[in-house]
This record gives sequence, C-alpha cells and structure tokens, in this order.
Amino acid sequence: AGASHVIVGHSERRADHGETDALVRAKAEAALAAGLVAVVCIGETEGERDAGRTLAVVGSQLDGSLPAGATAANLVVAYEPVWAIGTGRTPTLAEIAEVHEFLRNRLQALIGAEARGVRLLYGGSVKPSNAAEIFAVPQVDGALVGGASLKAADFGAIVAALSA
Repeated sequence: AGASHVIVGHSERRADHGETDALVRAKAEAALAAGLVAVVCIGETEGERDAGRTLAVVGSQLDGSLPAGATAANLVVAYEPVWAIGTGRTPTLAEIAEVHEFLRNRLQALIGAEARGVRLLYGGSVKPSNAAEIFAVPQVDGALVGGASLKAADFGAIVAALSA
C-alpha cells in the first residue's frame, strides 16, 4: 500500500497492551523482513525519570528492542519521554541532548559504525513553539510528532523548523 516505515514500541502500546522489549524486537524484525524501516520507540515514565533512571531505562529498552540486522538504512530510533507525551511538558534541551548522545553511543556499541547514520528522533510535546530549538540539539535528527500533527498549520510549522 506504499508504506515505507512502521512504528514499533510506541509508549501507548507498551503501557496499554503490555508490549515488552522482546515483542518490540520481534515486530521490528518482522518489519525489516517485509522491507520496511522500523521506527523503534523508547522512553521513560515520570517515576523512572524522578528516580534518576532515564539512561538506564532507555539503554535497556534499546538493548532489548533493537532488531537483528539493524542498519542505518532500516532503523530509526525515537526517544519519547512518556511523561512529556501530550502533556505540554518537555525535558530541557540539555536533558534531550544527554539522552540522544547516550543513545548514539549505545547504538555504536551495539551495531558499530552503522550507528552514525541511524536517525534519532525526539517525540514528546513537539510543537511549533519549541521545534526549532529541539532540532538544534546535537544528535536530534527529527521529530516523532503526535498531537501537533493533527493540525495542518502546526505540523507545517514543525516541518519548516526542521528544514530551516
């Protein structure tokens, strides 16, 4: 039907349907086998963040969810802090940078030089008013846009911020 990418491991699937890292990995591997690019979502809850466990949680999720055979051509990783989705709250730019740098380094440890080309997206209350500053954060290659994608003008402004 013309699809090229598939989202796996979205926070709602993990929370509402009990999807584990192993199931996310299996879905990502099925996507790769079907010739699709897997967009693997990872992110911490508010409780995990408050306990200072953000990097441990996203690292464990990445380790457990990464499909065998992942390359820069068939994998996108989306960091979506669960506590920021749809709440209007976002981590600081420094926090986003810390997580994205951590993910890039973790990917390099897992898949080697291919990691440099894997796109890292940020998702969590991305909107026209904060998109440009988020896109300026090192290692942020784009956004996984949720609610703001429902209004064409808002989504267009986010796309324009990425293109700027």
